[in-house]
Amino acid sequence: MTVIKSTLTRTLLVLFCFVILTACSEDDPLIGIWQEPDSGITMQFKDDGNVVMSNEKTSITLPFTTQEPNTILVKASTDGTIPDQTIVYRVEENKLILTVDGVDSVFSLVK
Repeated sequence: MTVIKSTLTRTLLVLFCFVILTACSEDDPLIGIWQEPDSGITMQFKDDGNVVMSNEKTSITLPFTTQEPNTILVKASTDGTIPDQTIVYRVEENKLILTVDGVDSVFSLVK
């Protein structure tokens, strides 16, 4: 009986640790406000699936999804008249590197 109780206790402890570790998933490093230092353009990737792109004069909000590996798909129009934009991205420390058609743009994390 003691062996069964000990095995059951260990099993429950392992399951509890698994649940706790799964609940502590890592935040998406893409989510946040990023600014390109030369142009001042900011991109705010929100966890609701929208990206707000803005400069000093205007801003636009568009829906986006992430796909593996490290790809962002931005929906430029709801009716398909403007093609979707596929962007490869990587986050290195506090830098977001966006690659479109082989050209990199580096954004710094604002918050």
